[in-house]
Amino acid sequence: MSLITEPEFDQLATFVAVAEELSMEPFVSEDNHEKLVQFGKSNGDQKIVAHFCHPMVLKSALLPFRKLWLSSETCAFETIRDLVFRAHPDQKKVSGDRFWFYERYSEELDQPAALKWAKESRRDILDIWIYTQAVHVGQKELGKGRTVGRFKLQDFDQWAERIGREKFEYLFRSSLRVIAFIYVQFLHELARPFFDLLQHDHGMVPGFEAAASLKYNPYPNPRYSITFDDPFWHLDKESIEETFDRLLARHTYEILLTFLRAFFGSRSDALAAVCEDTTFPGMLERTGAVRLKEGDNIEDRLMCDHSRTWGTAFGPVKFQIYQGRKIRFSEQTEAKFAEAYVDFRRCLFEQRKRQRRQSLNPSW
Repeated sequence: MSLITEPEFDQLATFVAVAEELSMEPFVSEDNHEKLVQFGKSNGDQKIVAHFCHPMVLKSALLPFRKLWLSSETCAFETIRDLVFRAHPDQKKVSGDRFWFYERYSEELDQPAALKWAKESRRDILDIWIYTQAVHVGQKELGKGRTVGRFKLQDFDQWAERIGREKFEYLFRSSLRVIAFIYVQFLHELARPFFDLLQHDHGMVPGFEAAASLKYNPYPNPRYSITFDDPFWHLDKESIEETFDRLLARHTYEILLTFLRAFFGSRSDALAAVCEDTTFPGMLERTGAVRLKEGDNIEDRLMCDHSRTWGTAFGPVKFQIYQGRKIRFSEQTEAKFAEAYVDFRRCLFEQRKRQRRQSLNPSW
């Protein structure tokens, strides 16, 4: 007996296809470092400058995002979430994830998008941008008292004036990234594994349209001879130094960036070590690191004193680095660095395989 119906399986398959497309969008990657910069004093005499990626990168991400956001779509996140949590055979596993995809998801949507700038929630910010700017042109009358959309274009104009154009768009972009991350996390944790289980263990096969959405993803399978010339992102035309810097700038690897800067002092030495040494302990040993104990008295110059109890991808870390490559790790910090180091090398070499150089036009 099947766990879900064929139409439900097609909905799940479509969600998987759309969410995987979203996960590949440069806009939602860790390489997107959008930010607001404030100049001047905090008494109101200040200037806000926004640094955003190209509008085409945002528009590309909005296409799959809106299919997961809008409740009218067959692959809407909340519809598929309810389906997976109801039908999943391992209820013990999904019960442990319920908080993140129900309570936490609602909290992220309903809390104010910015306490200092705007009272509106992320849900409001996303809706007003999607319905008046990204997809539609505002609330529409369908007749017989029915309307589509929560907001009018006049609402958008008033909010932009009150909040400030730069901050208003930043709230939209940052809100989209927060909610998109939840969608992608749900894809990897529950939706895709459940879809694979239904295929392999229950013999379910998606219908033609759902199968086509899986097959004809805008980011095609590597087996197809398709390449892209990306004038906005440039992620396929990097030097290895540029790839190295880009990945270390990701939140995931920020502890490695702090360590490598203090330990080596130069990017070339750090890059050479990462390329040569397959493990973190091996790298330390080959480069002459001196491990310090907790009570050791050191007179050398302190190069780095780093402590983070939360917010890192690999857990809490605490370490000191002194001149002469003397290091002191606290508790399980070295083990966390070993994990981060291996993961970073894997990511670095995978990214390098994607690089290609454009050949010169022979007619020149």
